[in-house]
Amino acid sequence: MKIDRNTTLMILRDGDRILFGLKKRGFGKGKLVGVGGKVDANETVEEAAIRETEEEIGVKVTKMQKMGELIFDNLLYRDKLECHKMHIFIGTEWEGEPSSSDEINPVWYDVHEIPYDKLWEDDQYWMPYILIGEFVQGYFHFDGNNKIDSHWVEAVNDFVIDELADEHFGLPEVGDYSDFDERLAARAVLIDDDNRVALINSTNRGCYKLPGGGVDSGELIREALEREVAEEAGYTVDVLKSLGKTVEHRGKFKQNNVSYLYLCRAKDFIGNSPMEDEIEDGFELEWFDDIDDAIATLEVLDTTNMIYQAKFFTERELSMLKAARPIIRSMDAQTRY
Repeated sequence: MKIDRNTTLMILRDGDRILFGLKKRGFGKGKLVGVGGKVDANETVEEAAIRETEEEIGVKVTKMQKMGELIFDNLLYRDKLECHKMHIFIGTEWEGEPSSSDEINPVWYDVHEIPYDKLWEDDQYWMPYILIGEFVQGYFHFDGNNKIDSHWVEAVNDFVIDELADEHFGLPEVGDYSDFDERLAARAVLIDDDNRVALINSTNRGCYKLPGGGVDSGELIREALEREVAEEAGYTVDVLKSLGKTVEHRGKFKQNNVSYLYLCRAKDFIGNSPMEDEIEDGFELEWFDDIDDAIATLEVLDTTNMIYQAKFFTERELSMLKAARPIIRSMDAQTRY
């Protein structure tokens, strides 16, 4: 998906009050909006959020938290259909007092009395999540005239399932991971209608992994999940639940690998399309009778002589499968009774 424009949205929050702006001109004139705008070249989304807030309402945000990412596809903007990605922040500390500009007239509202009918149509779907502190991702497709014709929104579970580092495998302790590059990934505990569990057998590495992989630039986590499962396992999926994340501090590559885990049900088989390195690793899809069978298979693997990456794969996937086990067992019980 090609992103035509990255934008920011800053919502100032003071206790039970949040700040909107009455748009005076341009796109969205007459609506209540969060403050924000386009991310300029060579500018981070955080820098853009702070700059736009200062330009539009005269305050410099000093403490904020990113709370979401949304994609608006087929959006009519300045007589063109575009795809925008919006990065949402909540600001809790700032310098100065909100004041009017040529663009915005700031207005405070109680969080329990938000006039959604005066906001953009999509706000009613995602804003309740961030107001209770959940990180949200979503996709909105428009009909060409800025009416939503399809969408999905979900809270991304940020619970840490497990955290791994070199010392976990008897390798020298790395210590400080703060300057490592971060790599985001999405992975699936993939089940079928009988609650069998799928794993990718990396036959040339002697290990297993869950279907999934890296999040490409501009992608949402769930989009990466659906793409990676299709590429590696060959299935479209129903995403059932966000389960949390694992964090791997890989000293050899100076990389913090953050993998978000989802429980998914396989739908249609469309045929896999593995990457060249996955073909070299001998990727083969295997179905296990149940979650316990999959866990038992990984538990007996000895990571001692595995290559560096496979050590992490094995322990990471084991933690992820165990995190999914209670939910799958509950689904089994509901089926039986």
